[in-house]
Amino acid sequence: MDKVTCGMITEDYVSFETAKLLKEKGFDGDGSHFYENKKIVSFVDYWNRITPYERYCAIECPTLQMTMKWLREVHNQIIVPGVRIEDPISGIINGYIAGIWYIPKNNGGAFCYTSPTPYNGYPSFEEACEAAIKYCLENLI
Repeated sequence: MDKVTCGMITEDYVSFETAKLLKEKGFDGDGSHFYENKKIVSFVDYWNRITPYERYCAIECPTLQMTMKWLREVHNQIIVPGVRIEDPISGIINGYIAGIWYIPKNNGGAFCYTSPTPYNGYPSFEEACEAAIKYCLENLI
């Protein structure tokens, strides 16, 4: 996962690997940022210097928020981020996980968590979101 800072605001973008999965699944966002050699570049810097074929192959780089909105609105995959894992014995916070509410083929709702282990999460909120997005793209769509 990458960050781009614009003034005081830092945007969190999906990783290059997740961006490739999004392209395979038909994601079409606002086109403001793309990956070039696995680095994020703005539309203006990128689009004017590449060929039409390279434009066809371009990998769009959406924010985590844009991706979660697309998953929710297009695929009924709702990511519920920010659940902190606390070890019940020690009381130590071990990180974040993200849950996914999704509508399976039989129209009954289902919920699952993404986490490395039941009592060990991701170090940041954003990493938990990225993992849930990737899980949706690889397993639910």
